[in-house]
Amino acid sequence: MAAQLGLSVGTISKAYAEAESRGLISGEVGRGTFVQRRRPSTNAESQPATINLALNVPPSTGEDELIGSILQEIVADGALKPMLGYLPHQGLLHHRQTMVAWLAKLGIPADVDRLFITHGGQHALSIALGMVATPDAVVLTERFSYSGMIALSAQNGYQLHGVDGDRHGLLPEALDRAFAETNARALFATPTLQTPTGTVMPEERRRDIAEVIRKHDGFLLEDDVYAFLFSTPPKPIAQLLPERTFYVTSFAKCLAPGLRIGAMMVPDQFRDRCINAVRATGWMASPIMAETVARLIHSGDLLHQVHLKRAEAARRNATADEVLGDWLPTVSDTPGFHRWLPIPAGRTLIALVAQAARAGITIAPPGALQQIDRGTLGVRICLGHPTIDDLKKALFELRRILESAEEMSFV
Repeated sequence: MAAQLGLSVGTISKAYAEAESRGLISGEVGRGTFVQRRRPSTNAESQPATINLALNVPPSTGEDELIGSILQEIVADGALKPMLGYLPHQGLLHHRQTMVAWLAKLGIPADVDRLFITHGGQHALSIALGMVATPDAVVLTERFSYSGMIALSAQNGYQLHGVDGDRHGLLPEALDRAFAETNARALFATPTLQTPTGTVMPEERRRDIAEVIRKHDGFLLEDDVYAFLFSTPPKPIAQLLPERTFYVTSFAKCLAPGLRIGAMMVPDQFRDRCINAVRATGWMASPIMAETVARLIHSGDLLHQVHLKRAEAARRNATADEVLGDWLPTVSDTPGFHRWLPIPAGRTLIALVAQAARAGITIAPPGALQQIDRGTLGVRICLGHPTIDDLKKALFELRRILESAEEMSFV
């Protein structure tokens, strides 16, 4: 079915699991999968709650009340009306200056003339890809990649090519071969707390990756949305290769996804084209939301939120280690909002996703962008979305599944 529909096996597996959990199909080993007779609809209140470990969002730390109070301030002090018109595509200067100052607090130097305020990180990546890749062009990325990049490739026709890596991220020699064999111009990578695997690239590896990109006259789209989780963030590759890097961050993980505010540093040569790209894809990011973020930076409330998010990430990772310590490898000393769960020997990824779905737990297999060996299969476990009690419940249920015999209700 994956071949017929042009989708990944993981997507089809999730669809089968969802259909079976709703009672629409049933499977029998050796016979196949069958459509079930329609059942009477049941009251929504009688349906068991699903615990979502597939959605990578930050845990709540009181940001809703904080953002609400800032919005009230904006209305009360008369700042709303000036932000209701058409404003500069790149973002208001004082907003960009404030975000440059925020990046400096994280140890990341930024240039206000090259910084763009965007509708979140996804919007920034879309613009950056449009600068360096044409439809049907090959774009290099990690072999397990961010779902938003996979969505962009499906929408715009990019051909994603997975590059091999290890526990320190992309392998320079594999990247060198990939550039040579595909004639690609662009690489998308998340060197810090890569999603889904959680790897963190050490500085020497970052230097090697930068040299490979420079050797092939390539460009880097660097996703650095998790830098705030580090007391001293790793130096971005953008600092080593500013003339060839689109550096992307956002305030989705350190505040809230619904703000839809991101920031992107672009190479000098693309600044004018990026201004037009923002205009063409939304005119400007919401000045009201940018003002909200700027005020939170000025007041110190964003920094306080960062400390709260770090503490909550540590708490949830400690819970994950306590419950699933035998199955979860530690790849970073800095806890994030997701962990990589390798598939144990003798198990299949499809069956694990299906068993979890029947137990009321949503997990999603990653999109693999190359043929991979059995030992590297795994699934991302997102720790931020559920309450801490629901998270514990879901992790204990996953442990029960892992400790029990694999169920194969359909193939």
